Amino acid sequence: MSFFIRKGGTGIKKTFNEKKRKFSQDGKQKKKFKGRKFDDNEEIDSEGSDIEARDDVGYESEEDLETAEEKKLRLARIYLQEIEKELEERDEGKEEEGEVDGVTQRLKEEVEAERGKLRRQIAETLDFKNVSSSHLQDKNHKLSITCVCLSVDSSSLFTASKDKGLLKWELPSGKKLFKISGGKKGEEAETIGHCHPITSLAVSSDNLLLASGDSNKSIYIWSCDTMTRIHIFQGHRQDISGLVFRNGTHTLYSSSFDRSVKIWSVDDRSYVETLFGHQDRVMAIDAGSRERAVTVGGRDRTVRVWKIVEESQLVFNLPSYSVDLVKLLNEEHWVTAGDDGHLAVWGVMRKKPLAYVNNCHGIDPVNKEPNWVTSLSTLYNSDMVITGSREGSLKIWSVGEGFKTINHVASIELPGFINSLSIGKSGRMIVAGVGQEHRLGRWWREYGVKNRIFVFDIMTL
Repeated sequence: MSFFIRKGGTGIKKTFNEKKRKFSQDGKQKKKFKGRKFDDNEEIDSEGSDIEARDDVGYESEEDLETAEEKKLRLARIYLQEIEKELEERDEGKEEEGEVDGVTQRLKEEVEAERGKLRRQIAETLDFKNVSSSHLQDKNHKLSITCVCLSVDSSSLFTASKDKGLLKWELPSGKKLFKISGGKKGEEAETIGHCHPITSLAVSSDNLLLASGDSNKSIYIWSCDTMTRIHIFQGHRQDISGLVFRNGTHTLYSSSFDRSVKIWSVDDRSYVETLFGHQDRVMAIDAGSRERAVTVGGRDRTVRVWKIVEESQLVFNLPSYSVDLVKLLNEEHWVTAGDDGHLAVWGVMRKKPLAYVNNCHGIDPVNKEPNWVTSLSTLYNSDMVITGSREGSLKIWSVGEGFKTINHVASIELPGFINSLSIGKSGRMIVAGVGQEHRLGRWWREYGVKNRIFVFDIMTL
């Protein structure tokens, strides 16, 4: 910050609340009194002279007297009590030694999650032969569904489509809570909703904020409770391809076809930073609780991990034609997929994939090319991965021990383009956005398919 000195000045600036003081020749400050004059020996009561009458004078709480070690011990006991209470509410740990084991397991999982190595085995506990399904549809979703996004507690669902409609649903009832219709191109100033196809959605970890991006380079911020528009971010030069909130914060990361990644502070309604490095369109983005983001660059065939604080990036090269989708498994592992049909598991400590599957959705019988993986989702800190394509099924995968293998577990029949997927926190709920067309274009059209949102409820074994 520049610093200016006036001519003849001392170089010291006065603050805005500093008052000018006049001093007499003897160096004492003159005091001006309005009204009657006081005698020099007269006692003057201050405004706080009634402190002695208060009951809490001289009171010190136990928290004020405790040392740093005692404070840590007290907070640890409170934390353990909260874990025990949560396990009791889940009906876990009610056996003689089960409660202690439950607390120990919970603490172990949190340590592994912090290190980025947690892998809860969820896929093997679900009965994919016992799956119930329901569908949601609305007149604001006449065209293909482009994105679906579950709230953290899976009680709300947000959906968007090519016809610019944005809806909030209540789950599991399927009740429509809010509808925001889209406007026509050129009517952005008069329309509350989007005037261009919505391409991405993201919900903050506290379920307070919803972000939606469109093909007109705009990012809308909404209140999840009332679905009122809070702010519009603009700065990208091409379509928004992905949005994600950093866990535990209101910091928003956005990716775009303009080859850049931008960081926004929603609380301050401000732009923070732009990250450059990809040589082609940035197709997708994801982030965890660390100040990092992972992106994929389409036909530049790279995965990049952005270390925002360190202002550096890790580049991972993929031996395939294109990489279009990315989702984190934990802080140090993630999964990618692309239009060449590949499915790969990555780790931050190795430049090559830890596990790789070719043609994970089979071969197209018409052109003999691999089916394009059109959607990807993971259950964070677990082994569960789901993918979607256009060949008529949604596939569930399980990542093996050490993240070195990925195995096909089950398939759920679902015709049409599966353009977006989202998994509930427990893994028992899967939401799929299905359309007649691909979310990014109109290269194919499945005429026998209806544009709907499908909700699958999976029973446990």
